[in-house]
Amino acid sequence: MRKAGILIAMALLLVPATAMAQHDDHAMASLKEMTPTWEAAFNASDAAGIAALYTEDGTLLPPNAGPVTGREAIEAFWSAALEGGATGELKTKSLYAMGDHAAEVGTFVLTNADGSHLDHGAFTLVYKMVEGGWQIESDIWNSDMSQ
Repeated sequence: MRKAGILIAMALLLVPATAMAQHDDHAMASLKEMTPTWEAAFNASDAAGIAALYTEDGTLLPPNAGPVTGREAIEAFWSAALEGGATGELKTKSLYAMGDHAAEVGTFVLTNADGSHLDHGAFTLVYKMVEGGWQIESDIWNSDMSQ
């Protein structure tokens, strides 16, 4: 009888764990699409497309500048930043989800329109699950190049 109780308890524990694993797999698949989507919008100089990836009250924390908060301000920031026609390449180093938040750490390389090297460094994104899926809540990056 004791063995039956242990087996039932284990089965009850396994069901939520399996459901959580399925949620995590779906969450991770959705999250893995975010960086290529952001990169494609950046490389197309699509400031509105980039801004749409952020929460309504999202925040950019750019190097050597104050915070940029709100989707409208984020679009204006990227619109100004993209005027030179730079392109970027992002590489994810780590990505994890926990509940309705997730974080990504990676590296970036920026190239001028003429193909010359512009900048490289690291970034950290904090994502939040909202009604439409994952969106960027906070975006911070820094340059590895000396000033």
